[in-house]
Amino acid sequence: MNIFKRTALAFRAFARGFSGYDVTGGSGRWPTNYMLNAPVTQSLAAARLASRKIAHQAENNALISSIVTNAVTAIVGDGPTVRSAHPDPEVNAHLQRVWNAFFASCDIEGTMSLGGYLSRVARGFVIDGESFTKFIVDPLTMTLSLQLLSADQVDSARTVPSLGMTGDAPNIMAGVEFDAIGPRVAYWVLPSQPDAPWASVLPPVRVSALDVAHVFEPRFPGMPRGVSPLTAVAPLAMELDSAIDAAVMKLRVSCLVAMVVRDPNGDLVYDINSPNDPATLQLEPGATLKLPPGCDVSFPPTSEMNTVAEVLSQIERLICAGSGTGVPFFVASGDLASVNFSAGKLGMAAFLRRVKALQQNHIVAQLLTPIWDRIVLLEVLSGRLRAPDYEANPERYTAQFLFPGWPPIDELKAAKAATLNIAAKVKSRAEVISEGGRDPADVDAEIEADPFSADDLSANATNISNQPDTENV
Repeated sequence: MNIFKRTALAFRAFARGFSGYDVTGGSGRWPTNYMLNAPVTQSLAAARLASRKIAHQAENNALISSIVTNAVTAIVGDGPTVRSAHPDPEVNAHLQRVWNAFFASCDIEGTMSLGGYLSRVARGFVIDGESFTKFIVDPLTMTLSLQLLSADQVDSARTVPSLGMTGDAPNIMAGVEFDAIGPRVAYWVLPSQPDAPWASVLPPVRVSALDVAHVFEPRFPGMPRGVSPLTAVAPLAMELDSAIDAAVMKLRVSCLVAMVVRDPNGDLVYDINSPNDPATLQLEPGATLKLPPGCDVSFPPTSEMNTVAEVLSQIERLICAGSGTGVPFFVASGDLASVNFSAGKLGMAAFLRRVKALQQNHIVAQLLTPIWDRIVLLEVLSGRLRAPDYEANPERYTAQFLFPGWPPIDELKAAKAATLNIAAKVKSRAEVISEGGRDPADVDAEIEADPFSADDLSANATNISNQPDTENV
């Protein structure tokens, strides 16, 4: 036994010396559980519990609520516009009319437009880490409606591994069904939300993946479900609440004014009817106190609060930096006095890049593109749109989605920069218009219908752009 022990100790010493990295745990500084051994399994186990806690923080923590609201508003705005890629103007006009009708009333409940629906999708993405949309087609009118599913409505407890027994056996992981090759083929959905009053206890129903749009960010290979981007800062947000409560209590204690009357000798006897009895002494504004002979007064020390604001601000900055949404600290906190123009512009530039990535990689790719494809397919199958080249040239029936642009901080400088870029052929006019979230064709139509002379307006714009900017001189 001693030989085996000595051999094991020698092997461990050899392994520690061979690795040479503290991150391997050889020094003992790293806790044993401070690692992700199985990212997919651990994320599935923690995702639903994390989403419930973050949902509570989104309704009760001021900073988390601000981050969620600003992220949702930045991602969606008032909803995107669409540009059809078909070369035929009549087909484009027909698809545009269909899209406008769908945009006005898209959900199965008939209560909001597509912009409001996307706000609910983006909110679910931020809080739950994922959002599910079910496509419902009316068989009579051949029109599409959307139904927003709760993240808990997709049965995360349903996991049925194929175990490799048969080549065609499906693999169900957390309510998501995969085929033998790997693509998603179905979702197992509960008939009603688990948190709804008098929720149904019926088993989940298999819904084809063609009828479900799953918006999520797979952080690891093979990850079937999403995790909230606020998961990393949720514990710190809870500590922020505790720190704020402690600071408020500390402020209340510091505001208390008290005094202690002491009798060093302890041999004085006071008459309770005497006006200078210590038990009757009170601190009042403008009052003059007369202490009995031999007594002195001391005041309890009060703690300083000079650094409390700095500590709270540092915690808030860490939460904003690690939230995964890109919302800057000065936007989430509303503290615009702590940022200058250059720093604010740099922070907003990073925020815009993150928002654009979320829009294109998730909202457009995982939701809007499947919605557009289903709308075009229904128009073709119903005979309302004649498309003989639908199968031969599917690229003609794609679309580009333009989200609302961000208002410039200095509109005159932004207009001058756009004019110079177009003149230098660095950017096209269509690109500049698309950055504002509008379709260049709509802008051209509005210009042609404008009663004013376009040449006179162009000349005036040229004169204005040549004027020096004396605002900051």
